[in-house]
Amino acid sequence: MRTVKTILAALLLLGASARAEHINGGSGATISTASGDVIYSAAPQPGGINGQLVIRRLAPDGGVLWETTYGRGRSEEATAIATIPNGGVAVTGAFRGGCFLVTYDGQGRQALEISPWSTGLCHPAGAVTDAEGNIYVLAAVDGRAGFDAMVWKLSPRGDVSWSYRYASSESLYPQNLYLDPRGDRLRAFVLRKHDSEYVEEFFRLDLAGRRL
Repeated sequence: MRTVKTILAALLLLGASARAEHINGGSGATISTASGDVIYSAAPQPGGINGQLVIRRLAPDGGVLWETTYGRGRSEEATAIATIPNGGVAVTGAFRGGCFLVTYDGQGRQALEISPWSTGLCHPAGAVTDAEGNIYVLAAVDGRAGFDAMVWKLSPRGDVSWSYRYASSESLYPQNLYLDPRGDRLRAFVLRKHDSEYVEEFFRLDLAGRRL
């Protein structure tokens, strides 16, 4: 581990206002993912109502193969995205009152929409999928010291197979989630707030949700 003292970390994470921005969004950033020639993006809809999104499948040589909108007027913000084995895409994010996950197949047909985390503050930071189409999501959730890090495994049908909470006496700020190249373990990257500084940290899980 090494101490992180960047201006970006300070702007994002210091104080109550940073806490609200980190959880509630408002950045309106475009997120994207690619696997070979399969490329997707999710972005705020220009002029959209209460945070609706545009999800696009992009052509490798430029242009848009298809696009669709998502949002129920809850100020949805896409915060993590991953390709899935059938050539589709999984998009997760936050809205007023919880988190969402929506998936589409490679032709743009919606396959899944769930909001399994609807109590307390929840802000997804990373998403990955495995070869069987299971989806793993890392998010910041309410904790005793500020935020804890939470990982969920969801089946291709949207069932929650397991969840793992990484709690601490210091506030944790989840950053991203990775699947090991062997495909048998997860690595979650978080920042731990220690006094006025932020420390990089990883924790690992197997695909059954056990800490390694």
